[in-house]
Amino acid sequence: MIRNIDIDLMRCLVTIAEKGSFTRAAAALFRSQSTISSQVRRLEELVGHTLLQRSPHEVALTRAGEDFLGYARRIVALHDEALDVADAQSVSGPVRLAVMDDYATIVLPETLARFVRSHPDVELEVTTGFTRDLLTRLGEEFDLVLTTQKQGDGRGEVLRSERTLWACSDRHGLSLEHGLSLEQPLKLALLSAPNMYREWGLAALNAAGLSWRILFSSSSIGAVEAMAASGAALTIVKAGTARPGLRLLDTADGLPALPASEIALHMAPGRASPAMRALCDFLRQALTQGGDGDAPDDGSSG
Repeated sequence: MIRNIDIDLMRCLVTIAEKGSFTRAAAALFRSQSTISSQVRRLEELVGHTLLQRSPHEVALTRAGEDFLGYARRIVALHDEALDVADAQSVSGPVRLAVMDDYATIVLPETLARFVRSHPDVELEVTTGFTRDLLTRLGEEFDLVLTTQKQGDGRGEVLRSERTLWACSDRHGLSLEHGLSLEQPLKLALLSAPNMYREWGLAALNAAGLSWRILFSSSSIGAVEAMAASGAALTIVKAGTARPGLRLLDTADGLPALPASEIALHMAPGRASPAMRALCDFLRQALTQGGDGDAPDDGSSG
């Protein structure tokens, strides 16, 4: 007996796994929650295994579900790609990308320039800002959001890891002569609240029993790093995007360790347009295979 599985049933499982609940999956697929439940039951009947464990608070994949999910993702992706090819149309239309300021100015300019040149019919719009603010607008104002998040956060498609480090001027170092030392209170230049790196840094200093005061605060990464490079204060940076003129510091310099971070790509719910898929491919290539994302080899990252 030949068993055929409807693509909608596999898309349902993939969406539940991505969203973490039947309710959010139903909203993303524009279905009722009862329809989603029925589709899961039908899929489990066809597969012959329980794929999801339900509880009042969460939905988790069974071992069989984890094994099947990989195949389902690939089949759904191939199905959507086949439809795109069958449409026999060039990649066109709008794509709204939101990205952190440092990646927009340091890591991705060449990648985005190549994308625009190779896809002249795509209307690319790029907005920069803080991760928390940008993610709240995913699906409404943005189609794609590239974020910085704590390593192991579990959200989005992780493209690369980043070392999170303290930094000071590479000219002045930690010398007392220039007013920057581990004598307390430590002078800090940090991004304005609310900001993840700011919270990590202050929590780490407090846990280590080090006193501090914020000398400079700004919503501009460039302004904060410039203040640190001047020798006036310590700051926190991504090792891969730290500007020239900064010396990276760690526990060997007497400072507390900071959590590692990762760069993740988030896509608005629903089927992605060909233009969105094309931009995702460019971003994956740039950030997972080196490309523009390599740290500058000018002494600023070590």
